[in-house]
Amino acid sequence: MLASLLFALKKLLSTLLLPPVSPLLASTLGLLLHRRHPRTGAVLAWSGLIALWLLATPAVSGWLERSTYATDGVADLSEAQAIVILGAGSTDNLVDYDGQTVNGFALERLRAGARLARRTGLPVLVSGGVVWQGQPEADLMAAVLQEQGVPVRWIESASRDTGDNAVLSAAALGSDGITRVALVTHAFHMRRAMEHFRRAGLTPLAAPTLIRRTGGVSPGDLVPSMRALSQSWVALHEWLGWIAMNLRVA
Repeated sequence: MLASLLFALKKLLSTLLLPPVSPLLASTLGLLLHRRHPRTGAVLAWSGLIALWLLATPAVSGWLERSTYATDGVADLSEAQAIVILGAGSTDNLVDYDGQTVNGFALERLRAGARLARRTGLPVLVSGGVVWQGQPEADLMAAVLQEQGVPVRWIESASRDTGDNAVLSAAALGSDGITRVALVTHAFHMRRAMEHFRRAGLTPLAAPTLIRRTGGVSPGDLVPSMRALSQSWVALHEWLGWIAMNLRVA
């Protein structure tokens, strides 16, 4: 019960600190303060609006995502003993797929993991549990891979976050003497995931997917979009997770 409460509080704090909530809260506070403290209120209101605008532009969101990268490519995987594919969430309340299936991020990771498994012949572990309700994500992931003809040897279905992914995957693999794993996740998630797996006693070898190239900025990159705002949210979520992980150690 306590663990679930702490997990919910962590999610709530994350929501409050990340866009679009945090800049909207700043602007709202500024408007509320404007009558009694016009200068402070104006600064807060405009700061929130400008921050939201910038975070919704591809120029800023792209830079933020690239700032999270731990590597610009795939590591040498010749010594890997297994492939670990991390979950990324699911979509529920669906008319098709029996009500629930993995989300788009998870499919991207599964595609990369399936390609790697076919190329190397290494056994596969999928990791992902139930965050709030529904089926364990790992079960959904395994079903997707099996439909693609990729067998899954281990299904870790109790984790709720990246730290759990690492600890529970290490426990599942340890019984087979496996310590060196090709870790499949998004490039923006790799830095934090690698550190969690190291702390769990494994030797992770980076196998990131969707590594975005750097490029010039065009006028269109300064036009806000929901896609760019979502990209900024993901990048800032990673940095927030990285800071929280290191604060716990300190």
